[in-house]
Formats: sequence, C-alpha cells, structure tokens
Amino acid sequence: MHPIARLVLILAVAALAFWLVMKLRESTRGDTVSFRPVEDLPPTVQQSIDLALAHGKRVTAIKLYRQATKAPLAAAKAAIDVREWKRG
Repeated sequence: MHPIARLVLILAVAALAFWLVMKLRESTRGDTVSFRPVEDLPPTVQQSIDLALAHGKRVTAIKLYRQATKAPLAAAKAAIDVREWKRG
C-alpha cells in the first residue's frame, strides 16, 4: 500500500474513532440539571443570595444556595444563573 494512502486511511480511522467517542459521551452526559428555584427557599436565604448577587459575589451566592439545599455545584450554578436572569 502506498504510504500516502496508508496515512489517509489511518487519519480516517482516527477521525471515526474520535466521532464515536464524542457521540458516546454526548449520549451519557445527561444535559438536564434539576434544581430548586431560589424563590422556593426561605426569605432569609433569598435575601442573602440577592445581597451577594447585588455586590457581584456570584461564588458566595452559589455557596449560600448549596448550604441551604445541599445541591450539587451544577444545580446551584443553574439556580443562581436563573435568579440573576430574573433579577435583570
């Protein structure tokens, strides 16, 4: 087999393997994140989160949310993103 044909074949197989791995990851990743809205939390927690967001402290707001709900990081970030979006 010609060396260039062999190289093209190897590259095609590598590209196919990469594509298959990406599709497998995509199907098992589970893009849905469920969370409890900040509006459902006690008023004191809501106020603390809003105060942290008003001062530009997103990380603090996420930490406060996680302390109140025991939610994983992705869910807490999603909840705070929604809260920021609703606040404008």
